Amino acid sequence: MRTYLPKAILLCAALPCVASAQPVAPPSFERTKLAEGVYAFVFNNPLGPAVDGTALVLVNDSDVLVVDAQNTLHSARAVLAEIRKLTKNPVRYVVTTHWHGDHHTGNQIYEEAFPGVEFIAHRNTRIDIEEQHNPGMARFKEQVPEYIKRYEQQLKDGKRSDGSPLTADDSTFLKESAKLIRWLGEDAKAQRTVMPTITVEKDLVLYRGKRRIEIKYLGRGNTRGDLVVFLPNERIVATGDLLVNPVPYSFGSFLGEWIQTLRAVSALPVDVIVPGHGAIQRDRKYLDQVVTLLESTLAQAKAAVAKGLDLAATRQAVKLDSLRLLFTNGERARERAFAAYFTAPAVERAWLEARGDLPKP
Repeated sequence: MRTYLPKAILLCAALPCVASAQPVAPPSFERTKLAEGVYAFVFNNPLGPAVDGTALVLVNDSDVLVVDAQNTLHSARAVLAEIRKLTKNPVRYVVTTHWHGDHHTGNQIYEEAFPGVEFIAHRNTRIDIEEQHNPGMARFKEQVPEYIKRYEQQLKDGKRSDGSPLTADDSTFLKESAKLIRWLGEDAKAQRTVMPTITVEKDLVLYRGKRRIEIKYLGRGNTRGDLVVFLPNERIVATGDLLVNPVPYSFGSFLGEWIQTLRAVSALPVDVIVPGHGAIQRDRKYLDQVVTLLESTLAQAKAAVAKGLDLAATRQAVKLDSLRLLFTNGERARERAFAAYFTAPAVERAWLEARGDLPKP
């Protein structure tokens, strides 16, 4: 089980130098109507350094169901403000697709606004929020000054963490990142965890007026508690972080089962796939690309383990260059996100899986 670090700062913390040359702006989102009463709120920050999960909002005959509730109270309030523009119906259900905080921190906002709202998650997600998210967030709150000090020290020294000199763009990014971490730290001070009130083992079907909502557990993948939300009449599925665009996240993942789970998602009769982060998908091309990436990573890790290689040697042996370019197009921010969000954690998890060292279901 990995050491928890909020995705809000993973990209900056995991890389040997700064994540981007672009200044950090407050998160924003685009609202897209997918069907009658069905809206996706896609945030502009899937590459970090702060990330917010996509919200899928279902405006039903007499209530609202929300899938995933963002990384900060600020972002969740912004989504709720848009929901109130769409309908006077109360939010009755919030589905948490998995345990990472950028998908459930905002639950607090819905609990405060709608007494009696129910929070739905997989049984394992409830356990992992308690055992991983809560201690990790406590550490993050304590370590905010350390992160700020790190950025300020790099600015003072005029060097990246790999020793190379900072460019003007790097300096701008570090200054903006320090501001961002301060802002995240202030938001975190007011945060409290809202635990799931309903847990799912396999499937849960809700009937809200004319709408049928299928909350499905198709197997382990990005985490051990990934839920998808399937709307059979509208032919839409929300995947959580089983699928993320433009670069997959693989922290704490189960690559072999993830491949099978994504195939199960692909088999659903849908025309629209709403990833946990990033662009809405209207075909299966990107999903198939992620499956191919997972298959290659796992196969190469298994070959390395068969040769007796340790983790460090396996990291050198696994080659993903051609596949990486499909995801990054050589763009600097995507390249660094791919290295930090996918390659580093995925190779370790694949190596552990090949050795038989991952927890059993």
